[in-house]
Amino acid sequence: TRCGQGVGATSLYLHDLRGKLPPPSPTSLPAHSTDIPLMRQLAPSRYALFSLALLLIAVLPMKAHRRVIQLPSFGPRKGKQINATPVFRKLLEGLHPDLEKGGDTLELRFRPGRYHFTREGAVEREYFISNHDHAGSRPIGLLLRGWRHVIVKGEGSELLFEDRMLPIVLDSCQGVELRGLTIDFTNPQISQLHILHSDTARGIVFTPAPWVKWRITDKGQLETYGTSWRSTPDHGLAFDPKTRELLYRTSDMLLPNKDIRQLTPREAAAMGITGKHTRPLLYAPHWKDSHLPRGTVFAARTGYRPQPAIFITESRDIRLEDMNIHFAEGMGVLTQNTRDITLERFHVQLRPRGGRYFTTQADATHFVACEGKISVQHCRFENMMDDALNVHGVYLKVTAREGKHTLVGRFMHEQAFGYTWAMPGDSVRLVTSRDIQGLEGTFHVRSISPANGVQHKGARELRITFDEELPADYTPERQISMENLTRTPSVDFSHNLVRHNRARGILINTPRPVLIEDNTFDHVSGSAILFSTDNNMWYESGQTREVTIRRNLFQDVLTSLYQFTSAVISIHPIIPELASQHHPFYGQGPKSIRIEDNIFRTFDTPLLHAISTDGILWRGNKIEPTTSYPKFHPNQKRFLLEGCRNIDIEGSDLTE
Repeated sequence: TRCGQGVGATSLYLHDLRGKLPPPSPTSLPAHSTDIPLMRQLAPSRYALFSLALLLIAVLPMKAHRRVIQLPSFGPRKGKQINATPVFRKLLEGLHPDLEKGGDTLELRFRPGRYHFTREGAVEREYFISNHDHAGSRPIGLLLRGWRHVIVKGEGSELLFEDRMLPIVLDSCQGVELRGLTIDFTNPQISQLHILHSDTARGIVFTPAPWVKWRITDKGQLETYGTSWRSTPDHGLAFDPKTRELLYRTSDMLLPNKDIRQLTPREAAAMGITGKHTRPLLYAPHWKDSHLPRGTVFAARTGYRPQPAIFITESRDIRLEDMNIHFAEGMGVLTQNTRDITLERFHVQLRPRGGRYFTTQADATHFVACEGKISVQHCRFENMMDDALNVHGVYLKVTAREGKHTLVGRFMHEQAFGYTWAMPGDSVRLVTSRDIQGLEGTFHVRSISPANGVQHKGARELRITFDEELPADYTPERQISMENLTRTPSVDFSHNLVRHNRARGILINTPRPVLIEDNTFDHVSGSAILFSTDNNMWYESGQTREVTIRRNLFQDVLTSLYQFTSAVISIHPIIPELASQHHPFYGQGPKSIRIEDNIFRTFDTPLLHAISTDGILWRGNKIEPTTSYPKFHPNQKRFLLEGCRNIDIEGSDLTE
């Protein structure tokens, strides 16, 4: 957002670094299941699909504690892969009335295997997905809409998508669980390039990975493509070919994509490229970078992020368990306007024996305007193009005042608009933009509607009327924004592994309690933990007040520079006029932000940077210097504090 291991590997990796962690608690399930087997092979005709749906409805038992429907499996037929999209669309549409009823738990059970999805025959819906590009009507693999008390159990099944699609949607669901599913794409929109020769005077010679479909345009640009997309990458990330870590001090790197051509064997030999090459050799004469030695693996991409692997909206009591996401052209999971969600052993990770060096195009997990509790435990997040976790709300900038009770607010970021920002009864406060101060008063929404009077869905400006009268000076001229206080969650991020990813480890903005414990942050390229409310550019809301950070291991993080990554732990609200503040924005008094009993194995100096924070306790932390890389960070203060008070740092506990 801001500028290949197995499921059980997380616990083993953490054990190697810190010692054994307590195992996750198994989820107990009701007994008395009823197994309803279905035909293994589905006839492709519409009549057969329709008959199947009717059969499912007819045979469901009405009084079982749990009803189990064994979903059909189907593989290649006469050498051709069957498209699962229309099959599952018809099946789920037939089951829809029963899935909406609730009551007894219904389990939909996949048979183990691979299911291939293309956009042909997909249901299409327009969704406004926060922190993603608006892509209009989106083809969806599995649409779960209005479901109540349903478990979708994958039994290790793989859902493979061949086109630009939104794999899974949970819309207006309650008590729904997804378990044991893997999501991947056969032809990712990130293009993996292997550098065979690097010369700062003559340029770079590279070859695309075997699965990349590519061509050279008449403009001399490398273009990659699929059946429903094409892309011209212009930047990317560099990975070490042995460790799959991001290269030290590289950050985002430009790819001068012009005048590219394929070399002949004679031209390659003249450049000193010897040996037999079964893959084409592509020459980029303008791509010259001393940070990209021979052997580097480069993940070339654009900034486009149309959709996540899983989209959850307007739901409650959702659980994602024992799942793997290997690629998405956006987030791994994007959740908005949802109450209470649990991720348990939900992994965004490389395939154990796969050839890729990247996973998601953006964050592994992202939560916007959620309520209740977000619990993320025993998960692995690696090689993403952005953060492992991001939690925040969205500020609406006040653009007009209408009478004593009404304000007009605007979504300011191009990737965050159009969804339900509030409902009648929600609590709202106003916050200044320049010095980031909460204004007096809490106001309750009486009504909310689109300011243009057309439709709420997709609206950029909202007219909000409050029960209470607004002070006379709460006007646009004061440069203020509205924050929804109701749609703010508590967060538990525990027993997770975050490694080898771009930008930051986790980014959290919420006024409710946050617990970050027993995690490993390994070779994260920016800060491991960031708190960064921004009411000027990203418009991401959430006043961090109560945080516990304990028993975490920080292993050689902060190897590159990214936005707001000024220390291993960065408490960094964006405040253009810090000197104008009357009181700190973060914290709520002594010891409200506790950083205790962590291990910092670091090659560089900065550990903590805090801005505008009231109440930090630093205690019992162990610092173990490493020689993994040379120091480079412009901030060479172990503790950098600006506009803070009630700071208690109990010794450095330095181990030489």
